[in-house]
Amino acid sequence: MCQAFNLSVILFSMTHLKRLSYCLLTFLLLLSNNVPANDLSSWNIWKQNSELSVFYRASQYDDVIEIKAQAKVSSSLAGFIYFIEDFNQVPHWLDNVEFVKCISKSSSTESVFITRFKGLWPISAREIVTHSRYWQNEDLSIEIAVKDASNAIEKNQDVIRMNLLSAHWTIVPMSADRIAITYQFMVNPKGNIPLWLTTPITLNSIWTTLYNIQSQLPQSKWQQKVNDDIQEIH
Repeated sequence: MCQAFNLSVILFSMTHLKRLSYCLLTFLLLLSNNVPANDLSSWNIWKQNSELSVFYRASQYDDVIEIKAQAKVSSSLAGFIYFIEDFNQVPHWLDNVEFVKCISKSSSTESVFITRFKGLWPISAREIVTHSRYWQNEDLSIEIAVKDASNAIEKNQDVIRMNLLSAHWTIVPMSADRIAITYQFMVNPKGNIPLWLTTPITLNSIWTTLYNIQSQLPQSKWQQKVNDDIQEIH
């Protein structure tokens, strides 16, 4: 399965570059909240409302933060899975993405794919290659394990390839047509971009993506489709 959203992962919104003053403020906030990544209290709220939230915290990697995105959305479990596999529609909701392409598919629940992000001066275009596998637990929640798969395809010399350090999805059914999504990830953007610049760009981008999903997923044609690999809550 090709999980396009992993570029959440990931998620470089070049349109926010003009907000450098805001970036500087964020940098100061990061310095004041630089605590160990394994401390649950280390999560900082970036933005939050009644249904969407984005958090960040320091990680064990230099110049890399860990991000947690959460959303409550009207959707079936199968509808969500089909939605993020619909590559033609990905650029409409995944912020700053040029395209997503499946490289290989070993089963209906496992695949390798590449995501290309647009560039905007002074940040160059970027891409990331990931392996994704999902499964359903006894409580009907779905988990998606994502790992870096850069070796699966030769690197394009004109594009900087990012490195996925960790990523994991959890999708919990709240009712027959309501789900709670949690996506936690760390990505190294490469290319010597300072943390004070990448942090607000990435956080704003993941927020935009969550908002787009919340707006588009409930109306998606995939809400009417059944997935034999997924059991819905009744």
